[in-house]
Amino acid sequence: MTSVRAPQQKRSIQTKARIMKAAFHLFACKGIHGTNSKEIVKTAGVSIGSFYSYFKNKKALLLEMLDDYLNRHYSMIWQHLDLFSIDQLRREDVKAILTNVFQAYDISPEFHRQTHALRYSDSDIRRIYDKEREREVSQVGYLLENNKNRLRIKDITAAAIVIHNAVENVAHTAKFIGSGKIDEARLINELSDMIYCFVLAD
Repeated sequence: MTSVRAPQQKRSIQTKARIMKAAFHLFACKGIHGTNSKEIVKTAGVSIGSFYSYFKNKKALLLEMLDDYLNRHYSMIWQHLDLFSIDQLRREDVKAILTNVFQAYDISPEFHRQTHALRYSDSDIRRIYDKEREREVSQVGYLLENNKNRLRIKDITAAAIVIHNAVENVAHTAKFIGSGKIDEARLINELSDMIYCFVLAD
């Protein structure tokens, strides 16, 4: 069997990217379980040999795609932190971060929905999502720690988990469950008020 390799040259990098792009499209249209590697390479316009040069199997492709997707998701959420005075967070700053959260779910909503559902039955996917959850909670905790002289709450670690869970739940409701039933801007406004009043004392 051909050993899996990391692409070095521009053409190889582009080939791997085409495979991943094709997989994103097919997973969204046909579902992860409804797509096989032959369909992916046909859509990507590459050979099956090229596929196995970069990925051991479809599962390995999926896990790498999930890692890449969650990194992009994380980067979009926290992309404007350098514009904030992180030790003097305002309600407007909280709202800006939450707006980024909702926008991050638009990167590939169907891929997120399907992989998030699989985390409960696939230990490898659960491991990746658990790692991402820890990273997000840690980032929230970092912001709280930098505002500790203004906090109403006493347990920063627990508060970070509560905030993360609340934001994720509202975002999932808006994007995957109740899409279109209520304007997202209204949800972001109320969620901003809730979090700001929960943790920060004026």
